[in-house]
Amino acid sequence: MSAKPTPDSLWGIYLVDVFDNMTLIKEIEDQALLEPVPFRKTPKPLVIPERIDLNRDDATVYLTDVYDGPGLEGVPRGAVKSLRLYTYHFAYQKIAGISHRVGADGPWEPKQVLGVVPVEEDGSALFSIPARTPISIQPLDKDGRALQLMRSWTTAQPGEFVSCNGCHESQSEAGVNRTTLALERAPSEIAPWRGPTRGFSFRREVQPVLDEHCVSCHNGEETAAGQAIPDLRAEQGFVLAYRNGVPTPDLIPTPAGQDVFAKYGGVFDPSYLELRSRVRVGGLESDIRLLNPAEFHANTTELVQMLEKGHHGVSLNGASWDRITTWIDLNAPAHGTWREAAGLERTYPDHERRPELRISYAGFQKEDPEAVRWAPPSGIKSGAARLIDVIVKGPTDSFGGFRSAIWPFDADEAARRQLAAGPATRTLDIGGGVKLEMVLIPAGEFLMGDPQGHADKQPPTPLRIERPFWISRTEITNEQYALFDPNHDSRYEHKGSWMFDEVDLGWPENGPRQPVIRISQEEATAFSAWLSERTGEQVLLPTEAQWEYAGRAGSDDSLSYGDTDSDFSKHANLADWTIRDLVYDVRDQYPPDLVPREGRYSDGKLVTAPVGGYIPNAWGVHDMHGNVWEWTRTAYRPYPYTEADGRSVPAGDERIVVRGGSWYDRPERSRSAYRLSYPPWQRVYNVGMRVVIETDGSLHLAANDD
Repeated sequence: MSAKPTPDSLWGIYLVDVFDNMTLIKEIEDQALLEPVPFRKTPKPLVIPERIDLNRDDATVYLTDVYDGPGLEGVPRGAVKSLRLYTYHFAYQKIAGISHRVGADGPWEPKQVLGVVPVEEDGSALFSIPARTPISIQPLDKDGRALQLMRSWTTAQPGEFVSCNGCHESQSEAGVNRTTLALERAPSEIAPWRGPTRGFSFRREVQPVLDEHCVSCHNGEETAAGQAIPDLRAEQGFVLAYRNGVPTPDLIPTPAGQDVFAKYGGVFDPSYLELRSRVRVGGLESDIRLLNPAEFHANTTELVQMLEKGHHGVSLNGASWDRITTWIDLNAPAHGTWREAAGLERTYPDHERRPELRISYAGFQKEDPEAVRWAPPSGIKSGAARLIDVIVKGPTDSFGGFRSAIWPFDADEAARRQLAAGPATRTLDIGGGVKLEMVLIPAGEFLMGDPQGHADKQPPTPLRIERPFWISRTEITNEQYALFDPNHDSRYEHKGSWMFDEVDLGWPENGPRQPVIRISQEEATAFSAWLSERTGEQVLLPTEAQWEYAGRAGSDDSLSYGDTDSDFSKHANLADWTIRDLVYDVRDQYPPDLVPREGRYSDGKLVTAPVGGYIPNAWGVHDMHGNVWEWTRTAYRPYPYTEADGRSVPAGDERIVVRGGSWYDRPERSRSAYRLSYPPWQRVYNVGMRVVIETDGSLHLAANDD
């Protein structure tokens, strides 16, 4: 055997017997003797065929089934349509860290999108990649949005054939021996992404979309009411140099630009910071564990949600959507080269050396990654528009005169009606000493929707709630949900920057009294069915109409406690002054509001709060605004709202409405009528649930009620 018995010994060859006696046979100064073979007649070892071909510059990747493994657990088959491939331009020596950012959240290397390859109906894929190149892979849905993030990379040698079973499957898992659709054809070539491979630059890829669709309004001016409008113009703060019509990375900061440079240790366009504040991406110290599928999907970001609702009539075409969602999926980078991020002086010495090393050790030279290979935007003004799934209608000025003797009504009247309907509360024992408190919501009518809101909340619809129903006083907690699924973990909210504290994974959201989150609507429905078995009654998710009626508690204001300017600090856990801590880092620096907030108020909580800690509405229901969004059982369909179209028995592929806003949302996004939607399989970082029990009109208490 080879051994190094002590730290000062050489690696030598020893004879070892069954009693662990060691006899030195041979050692040589300044050498390590390894892998000894006994000198005896032995069979000739098998010759492993050479798997590489140095005359080639490509390799082949085979993916057996993208749905295999926990990376896409719960994602329905057929959802993945293609794979995005990209590579990295890694930092030079003494660059990166916090001081030389590529994006607002830290040193995510400039990424270069290679293009996309198809995924077959059975989940298989076979494609060629450039050899000796770090490759990351993202599975994309039908809209070209990443369903999972690969926060590492793979490489292959020239001519090599490499494979994996699925998305983040176990490394010890054996390959599946079966014929797939991908193996019935030649490997796919990468379809380039909108021009030559290049570093993804916000200024060159995303800013043209803003120039086309946004800057006519977002131009630094104020509204007629004197409110500031986010400025998305390219020229503010910087003077760009052009050579032959191509913007160069040579930046000439204006005084405003110097302020930005001093604060962040890098140069960021003001328009970048404005748009970056409306997206949610992983921070420098995100949860290091495998992410849930779609944890950072583009549909969880305010920018995409706003545009899909039809922001002031803006309708983006396919090319514009592709640039924005690709930017989000790549973690919202600002710069496409290190020279743009850290300057010429810091990058020049290693910039000259890197090609030499690549030729010496990789055997080839690729294009200069610091070169600005700008692809003039194409398709921004043309191409098929991506239509939103709602009917666009013009806003109205009021509730259309919908007033009656029975709606709206004040808190005293709400309490009177509730008591007249029967016992106002009941408590269910759901096992293990855990209780579920329910509140009675009386029958009545109201106007559902918002005449001042987005098109998906119009036209306002007069509705009648025919029968009283019970609704859980608070959102379902981690403690309650654990009786159904003890393995569920609501996890942590991700850190937005470099931080040192006692919690390495972020801010905990898995306390027993915190609301359960990161559950799909399918899981919420299964929990309701489990509760039905426990209680002997039919427990359901609320319909969208039930939720809004219970949340308003008789009020026709934007929120049950007032309007969007009201002090919510005692009523709701919303995006307040404290949310700036999401992007605070150890250098005692606060970048601008990369998470938009209502900074006038502080509700005392950064992320999810224990349920029931804020003032309830007039019917005694807590947290109908803020804390977490809540699943309904209603499909996201246009108004006028009606149950007659079967929307509360949605088809399997329909998106499902969530209501109420969250700790991450400002008051205007938490209004009683505000709606968002997600696929029923998606586990969203700020979406939880509450339940209802419907009545037949005559109230009774079950045997297990307190």
